[in-house]
Amino acid sequence: MNLAGKKKSQVSVGLTDDEKVVLGKQSFKQNRSVSQIVRFAVKKYLDGLQTPSAQPLQGESVEELFTKLGTQLAKNADILNSLQVTLIEMRSDGVGHPLQFNYFSDNATIITGYDKFDLLDREFFQSRIHPDDLIENLVEQPKPNRWENLLRFKIANGEYFNTRISFKVMTERRIIASWQFIDRVH
Repeated sequence: MNLAGKKKSQVSVGLTDDEKVVLGKQSFKQNRSVSQIVRFAVKKYLDGLQTPSAQPLQGESVEELFTKLGTQLAKNADILNSLQVTLIEMRSDGVGHPLQFNYFSDNATIITGYDKFDLLDREFFQSRIHPDDLIENLVEQPKPNRWENLLRFKIANGEYFNTRISFKVMTERRIIASWQFIDRVH
């Protein structure tokens, strides 16, 4: 595949400690480069998907899949940034239990002005919600499958924005959400 003249994207992959151990044992002992290890991780992930609809990428080789995945990630990031949407992953012990933030997409820092790791702290996050909107907060999971919260959120420069967070329960303990910044509060 000739990539000359095509825009190249760099992709970061976060691995758990267990994944690092597995990939390290299998890859570094075989003298593989970092890009080969990441390709191996992507292939392992794609092979682990269960449903055909969850496998949007098709290709002849791992390299081709890796290139398509990088292109897809770059397009998704561009769309999310244009729509002012941040992706969130949370953990819950069920309805009525506290939600714990596990992940914010990288654009959370650009949109809010806060470090995305600060946003992971539930108390920090809630301290930025307009006091009148804390009645419906993110402390507990109110519904079993899907729900939405509208709230005003203060970004780092002190301005409030009207935002919408749409939640979806994926598994017993995993919840994903999209957080959209709609407009500035006047």
